[in-house]
Amino acid sequence: MDVTTRCRACSRELSEGAARCSHCRARTVPLHRGEGRALLGVCAALARELDVDAALVRVAFVLLLFASGGMSLLLYVLLWGFTPARPGGRAPFQGPLDWIARVGSAPVDEDAPRWERRV
Repeated sequence: MDVTTRCRACSRELSEGAARCSHCRARTVPLHRGEGRALLGVCAALARELDVDAALVRVAFVLLLFASGGMSLLLYVLLWGFTPARPGGRAPFQGPLDWIARVGSAPVDEDAPRWERRV
């Protein structure tokens, strides 16, 4: 029996292993570093996203590393930090970002009086 899913963008039926919808080209699996990792998995994730060979992305990154004087290493670290390791996982920078969001927002007290500004 063939297992199918539906595209979230156009509602067409897709086969189980499809990474993109054949009609609207929307991704069915979110960007993640998962399989095909050589170092941290960023180049493999970009290769899957762009539908090219991972070796080609790795060579392009090394060339960009020399051309930018090492500044593309910062881009690599940022991509690693904001890309989860598994499709449903959390990115490495997600924990500190959640903590900053909790610190920045005041706790809501349900019993506290609410102030209104009437004009």
